[in-house]
Amino acid sequence: MQHVNYLILMLVSVLPSGLWAQGIKGTIRDNEGNPMPFASIYVKEIGTGTSSNLEGNYELSLEPGNYQVTFQFMGYKTQVKTVSIGDGFVTEDIVMQPRVIELQSVEVLSKAEDPSYTIMRKAIAKARYHLLQNDNYSAEVYMKGTGQITKIPWLFRRRLQKEGVDTTQVFTSESVSKIYFERPNTFKEKVISVRTSGQDAENANPNAYVNSSFYLPKVRNAISPLSPRAFSYYKFEYQGSFRERGYEINKIKVTPRSKGDDVFEGTIYIRENFWNIHSLDFTTSSYGFGIRIRQIFAPVANETWMPVTYQFDFQGSILGFAGKYAYLASVSNYQVTPNEDLDASVVLVDEKIDPAPEEIAVIKSGNLNEGVQQVFKEEKAVSRKQFRKLMRKYEQQERKKQKEQDILYDYHFNIDSLATRKDSVYWARIRPVPLTAKEIKGYKRDDSTYVVEKARAEADSSIRRNGQKFRLNSLVMGGYYKVGKRLRFNFPGLLLYTRFNTVEGWNFDITGTFQWRHDTVNSVRIRPYLRYGFAGRRLYSKLETQFSVGRPLQRSNFTISAGYYVEQFHPEVVGALGNTLTTLFLERNYTRLYEKDFVKVGWTKRFRHKVDLSAGFEYSNRSELFNNTDYTFFNVKDRVFSPNRPVSKEVGVGTFQNSGAFISTLSVRTRPWLKFGKYNGQLIPLDRTSPELRITYRKGLNKVFNSQVDFDHLEFGLKADIRLGVRARIDLDMEVGTFLGNPQLLFVDFKHFRGNRIPIIPISDTGSFRSLEYYHHSTKQEYVSLLTHIRFRKLLLTHFPVLRLGGLKENLFINYLHTATADNYIEAGYIIDNIFRFLRLDFVQSFQGWKPKEFAVRIGITSVF
Repeated sequence: MQHVNYLILMLVSVLPSGLWAQGIKGTIRDNEGNPMPFASIYVKEIGTGTSSNLEGNYELSLEPGNYQVTFQFMGYKTQVKTVSIGDGFVTEDIVMQPRVIELQSVEVLSKAEDPSYTIMRKAIAKARYHLLQNDNYSAEVYMKGTGQITKIPWLFRRRLQKEGVDTTQVFTSESVSKIYFERPNTFKEKVISVRTSGQDAENANPNAYVNSSFYLPKVRNAISPLSPRAFSYYKFEYQGSFRERGYEINKIKVTPRSKGDDVFEGTIYIRENFWNIHSLDFTTSSYGFGIRIRQIFAPVANETWMPVTYQFDFQGSILGFAGKYAYLASVSNYQVTPNEDLDASVVLVDEKIDPAPEEIAVIKSGNLNEGVQQVFKEEKAVSRKQFRKLMRKYEQQERKKQKEQDILYDYHFNIDSLATRKDSVYWARIRPVPLTAKEIKGYKRDDSTYVVEKARAEADSSIRRNGQKFRLNSLVMGGYYKVGKRLRFNFPGLLLYTRFNTVEGWNFDITGTFQWRHDTVNSVRIRPYLRYGFAGRRLYSKLETQFSVGRPLQRSNFTISAGYYVEQFHPEVVGALGNTLTTLFLERNYTRLYEKDFVKVGWTKRFRHKVDLSAGFEYSNRSELFNNTDYTFFNVKDRVFSPNRPVSKEVGVGTFQNSGAFISTLSVRTRPWLKFGKYNGQLIPLDRTSPELRITYRKGLNKVFNSQVDFDHLEFGLKADIRLGVRARIDLDMEVGTFLGNPQLLFVDFKHFRGNRIPIIPISDTGSFRSLEYYHHSTKQEYVSLLTHIRFRKLLLTHFPVLRLGGLKENLFINYLHTATADNYIEAGYIIDNIFRFLRLDFVQSFQGWKPKEFAVRIGITSVF
């Protein structure tokens, strides 16, 4: 008998705990018997909920007791069931009935305003309140992502099938996180468990989708229908109302005035008198990828409504590949600390419809505390405009109390060390949304190969940290190697550094970076170079070193470099690959090279990302170089290579004899209004929140180490991103400068501008002129350079929704150059961007002296990247 009892005890201890759990489960169907995926199930007593899966099945573990369980699905009547839980699961199958929307009797006049507009005006006025109504809250988030490739080009599909890859496989990831929010901007997330099929744990970050809010002016760069500017972007239509939980819920159709990226379309439900979101169902797009967002809210504490179910669907195609991915998030176990200053009972008056209430004098005078008292405690009627002003001042006062007022968000994220080690028994017990048959199949495959894939991923991670073994193909493709305990060597290979020009012929660099890091504060980088040109028959070498000292926000970098090397008159102005192609195929060589013996010393220091200060000097002895080859793949008739001498309208041919130069430089860059995010305690500069201002001073010192230059060069710069709402955005890069007095310098020290004669343009939108001749307008006098790039939401072709929704973009640019010889050089152009997701075409018309000069077409990588 004792052995029998022992056996029973052992069986109990090893049986899945789910067999001994209790709760509620069942299937949710519509009135025609179809399963209803992603229906919301919520238990207010314990702040816990779940969702049905794609097959309509749901399951929720509950302790013994009596519960009011709410079943919701947009467009269907909400059902509340009283359930008594004892031992085991109670089966409760639900049949959802379509919701009957009642239209109010509205007197229709020729100029009558749709009732939705006053509802939305009040909801917009109260949006900021809903962001401030809680001091903090915590919750648990279960996130499940399911993805599948739906289309593969036949050539790739056949190859994958030969390799035994199942292209119909469903990829699934699950995670359970604990989240915490504290006003105004602190968000913490800890992933306590993760299970994946087809991806690793680091990719499972549910709050990348969950921690945004439609009460904010923007949701992922798209204008929210509750934004203060919403009426500029949306039309609204009242579609009736229904009663739920004793409240009137208004259904509002949201239609963008111009469909496309960065706006939403669909339906939002707003609770009458409280003007909070009840639920929403929106679609939008981003660069042609379709996105659908559904959210259901529920009361979690008194009149505090929070989202309990999220659903995100993504689908799109690129280069013949197509796929879809869906995220389902269920938020439960809310613990809310309300803001005691604020109360949900606000008598809000839309002064465009009803008589405006008397202005509350204390709000107008700036007495914030008394204004809050009268509006929320004494319940005085307040206009929309006064209420928005009150909430704005309240938020500003809170931010002034912050120690770091320029921090827009403070996000903490970590993954528990045991998150990936939970077994199937744990997931069967904790998972609030049952798996579908396809997801179970995907996990079975994953369970049989997970150890192998994880080992491979860990090996790849080890290579990134500690380096790999040397192989012969590393000479061409490069590699990363561990040299010592703290020393690493990164070798880029010969392929990227092999090129052709008329001075050196075929030439290549052998280079690599040795990096030694003592800790997070101190590091050293050493980069040697060897360069050889077969036509020039010269071997060049140089050594670059960098010493970094200090934390990232206060880091000082010291650089010392020296050697005997070749350089372009304007460094890096002509790309090596582009020049190689034009030289070999078009018999056009654009690089202009000289050689120099040099020593260069520099210092830079960053002050909290807002100010960069740099100083340095260079002594060099420069020598002229000449063409040594006229080799080309195709000999173009009546075309010969031009000499290796830049041509300038200001001085003619830019030649020089061997000469020395000692030049010092001082530069200050600042982003005075820069804002930051914070991730795990580390500041992340948000560059677009402030323009960049820069001042640079170069001084040529005569008779120092045989220096033969004497000049003072002063330059002011401005780089800015100007947003014109959702309709347009302007990128601007401007330089204004002059050489003071009577400068004595050689052509190499002139101010040069980033011209371009190669059909392939750089990636940066304001990185260069599109068709300006190299060096033609280089100057030692005053100058103004302006590069602009204007992004439009719709322009010409993008007026057609099918092209706009397919991701096509249209942009314009206007570039301007003023020098003593440029004669008001202007480039104006039109860009078709995001062609096939990766290509762009620039059509350029240049002008000089206000007369047309040249038309050109340039090809580049889409500016999205």
